[in-house]
Amino acid sequence: MKTLIVTLATAALLAGGSQRAAAGDREWATAGKILTGVVAGAVIASAIEPAPAYTYQSATWYAPPPPVYVQPAPVVVYSAPVCVPPAQVVVVGPPRPIVSFSVAFGGG
Repeated sequence: MKTLIVTLATAALLAGGSQRAAAGDREWATAGKILTGVVAGAVIASAIEPAPAYTYQSATWYAPPPPVYVQPAPVVVYSAPVCVPPAQVVVVGPPRPIVSFSVAFGGG
């Protein structure tokens, strides 16, 4: 219960002490000051930020592909065909049988 009372009292003091927003000529001046503060804060934050630590890793190295040796095509020389007449064919048949006929009279 005490916590609730303390919280409400603190909220009432903060709400009562704040200024009321009023429209006027100074709106853009206030917005400019806020944006200038944001930019200044970003510059200061980047100034005090430690430098990045770069680790030097070995670079990836790819070996070149092996060379490809291509054997040239063999040289083929074509010449005009030569017409050679065929040799004369000698046909030799089987030997002829020798037939002899003889008639003999008398004794002998």
